[in-house]
Amino acid sequence: METVRQLVETFYARGVYPPLARFLSSVSGLVPFSLAEWTFAAIPVLLAAAAVTGFRKARWKGLVRRVGATALGTWLLFMALWGLNYLRPAPREIFRLEPAPRGRRAARLVAQVARRLDRVRAGCPEGPDGVIALPESLDHPGWSGRRVVAALDRHVRPLEAMALCRLGLPVIATGRAKVFLASPLLLRWGVSGTYGPFTGEPNLVWPCAPGLLPFDLAHERAHLAGLAHEEEASFVGLIACWQSPRPEVRYSGWLALWLELRVPPAGLGPAVRRDLAAIRGFVREHLGREAPWVRRAYSGYLRAHGVRGGVRSYGRVAGLALAWLDARGFPPEPLPDLPPAGTRAADKE
Repeated sequence: METVRQLVETFYARGVYPPLARFLSSVSGLVPFSLAEWTFAAIPVLLAAAAVTGFRKARWKGLVRRVGATALGTWLLFMALWGLNYLRPAPREIFRLEPAPRGRRAARLVAQVARRLDRVRAGCPEGPDGVIALPESLDHPGWSGRRVVAALDRHVRPLEAMALCRLGLPVIATGRAKVFLASPLLLRWGVSGTYGPFTGEPNLVWPCAPGLLPFDLAHERAHLAGLAHEEEASFVGLIACWQSPRPEVRYSGWLALWLELRVPPAGLGPAVRRDLAAIRGFVREHLGREAPWVRRAYSGYLRAHGVRGGVRSYGRVAGLALAWLDARGFPPEPLPDLPPAGTRAADKE
């Protein structure tokens, strides 16, 4: 199996896939709406049509043959366009990381994450309720979720390219993130975003949980780069967010990591705790009763493609991040922007 993984890494993930993804995302990027949404909707329609046609021709045997052939063809196309990335080496091998630290070393890193989270949060905009809000550059009256995501995507895209270069991975800098029209349904299912493998599109739901939009966007863009496993897409999303000069983007990365660390919030500042409470409230408000069934179905899909633990794989990003921070240290904080010349106290004296 290791030989297969190395062959996939060499010939597909670093050979065939990058130009293929650039082509697909460039074409889908020509339109402002999500083509992936329509391809997802088309699959059950195709299966239903195959079932009806097959049953008419040869009753139950024809139904099974037609549906099986259609499902197999769809899956083979999926594997050729993106799914083979599930067969790449393990994330630790791709990122050249040692096992995650444990015990006191891990506790010290978690404490540092909490301090960094509080420091970065102090520079972020917040609403009247004290919860983190969109910055003024994105909070324009009348702006739709599509325009907000498009503007943020222009900021996140080069950050992710730098993160991929730093990790020695191919860069897919084409395409653009889209917003699903079916966002209300996906919010009921507990989905914050999804990648369209047939069209090369990162897709997000709108609205999103407070503070997490930049990270969710970076996570879905990492799938476009061929990182199929959820923890590795999240890891690249963290690295991308941490490099941003904008505090709300850096904060989104640290906040996403804290959520996956799953440690008590004692020791966090009141502003971060307000944000965590707001995220819990957002999830409770939108989550539907069918969400657990959708989660189980998606977990089964991940296991079927070799992802150990199914949806629990999301949480493994915490170990990857702690191993990275332990080996390379915390990323430096950018210097704060100075006010224009002539407005500082020293200039006025």
